[in-house]
Amino acid sequence: MEQLPDDDKDSAPSGKAVVAGGGLAGLAAAYRLASLGWTVTVLEKEREAGGRCRTAGADGFLFDTGAQHCRDSYDVALKTAIELALGERFRVPIAPKGLYRAAGVEPFVPRSPRSVAQLAWRALGARCLFDVPSAAMPLFRKYRSYNIRFPSRWARGDLQTAGAFLDGRASADYRSALAEPLALYAVGAELDRISAAGLMVASRLTLADRTVSFTTGMGSLSAAMARKVDVETGTQVTAVLVEGPAAVGLKARPAGGGRSRSYAAELVVCALPAPHVARICDTLGSAARAAIEETRYSAAVVVNLAYAREAGGVAGPVMLPGSEGFQASWASSNASKADEHAPAGGSVVTLVFSGRRAEALLENDDGALADLAEREASRVYDLAGSRPVGSRVDRHHLGRPIVSPGHSGRVRALIEEGSGVANLLLAGDWTTSPTVEGAVSSGFAAAERAGAPRMS
Repeated sequence: MEQLPDDDKDSAPSGKAVVAGGGLAGLAAAYRLASLGWTVTVLEKEREAGGRCRTAGADGFLFDTGAQHCRDSYDVALKTAIELALGERFRVPIAPKGLYRAAGVEPFVPRSPRSVAQLAWRALGARCLFDVPSAAMPLFRKYRSYNIRFPSRWARGDLQTAGAFLDGRASADYRSALAEPLALYAVGAELDRISAAGLMVASRLTLADRTVSFTTGMGSLSAAMARKVDVETGTQVTAVLVEGPAAVGLKARPAGGGRSRSYAAELVVCALPAPHVARICDTLGSAARAAIEETRYSAAVVVNLAYAREAGGVAGPVMLPGSEGFQASWASSNASKADEHAPAGGSVVTLVFSGRRAEALLENDDGALADLAEREASRVYDLAGSRPVGSRVDRHHLGRPIVSPGHSGRVRALIEEGSGVANLLLAGDWTTSPTVEGAVSSGFAAAERAGAPRMS
């Protein structure tokens, strides 16, 4: 995340700002702008702010509707949570992650003092002695470059797909049993859609990082930021207002229909998904247009199941290979997050469908999706034949941006050239890394650029 020197922050201009989009990125931008002295209004189409990072409650159970975890390497997100007085709600469970293999779950523990406990690939057996070194070592030499916070610095593998990179380096078994499940879990798309650099990032996030959540759910982070700023929900942005070379505000209307109104501002932040940005602003610079045209999204379907008993087995997240007959990409129980997500003696089991599997299921009704999730959950967890006492299904057509070939270069160009419109700043996980950390840090970076010359 870019940081302005303290003396620049002290002299940073301030005035009226308006933010399009009340997801994590938009809320982070507004929160930081307010701390820099700006008067900020956030316009959000949905009835609640938070976007893909919300938590819903029902009968004592908590369901995270999109984002399920932070990771302990998410410095910006976690420091912000502490700043928002959420520190006492942190949980870093010691529960192991897992990889489903041959009718069972093979556990592994990131950062375990017993190094063998980290080896998820041991589930592949003796074959891993050949696959892992040949598949990983060409990128592993630059391991420290693959920091999720700085995609513009990813050292190698940005210009080819992970599938092409693995051709001739890894067996079909390695690809289907480990590499693809890992990619679907960590970055939400298949090997033929993500870059080789994206696979390296997914490996680092999965095998090295521990998961972090909040006792009150992942939505606590977005809700805490929303309470610090002025958010108008049920308001759909329809256009960025531009006069000459500069943005001067936003045009919006009630999401349910009604008369439009204009929101004049000296600074505009657009924190919407890439396709929506293109619809509301046709005067973007070449770097922004190129990034939008090249950004593709992977769908996601999240099914939360509430059980009146505890779920036995590896808490997770547990990666679920399609080669083992799963349609879900991964599963977790609340023991991998916080016991407080369920009443005493109960549990929440979450199944996440991503990539093409999710795209094929988006039109299924809630009952069919809950039934599918229940069947697959029963393969992963010991539920002693129990049926769910409740469920929730959330569909995300624009689940997350795909880290496709060229992503690093596009991010670097956006950082250097900005939106191409004076006073218009871009934020969102498509402008950096497609993670909670990427969303929050992109909002902060956009806000802090407001203290620099207004061409970002």
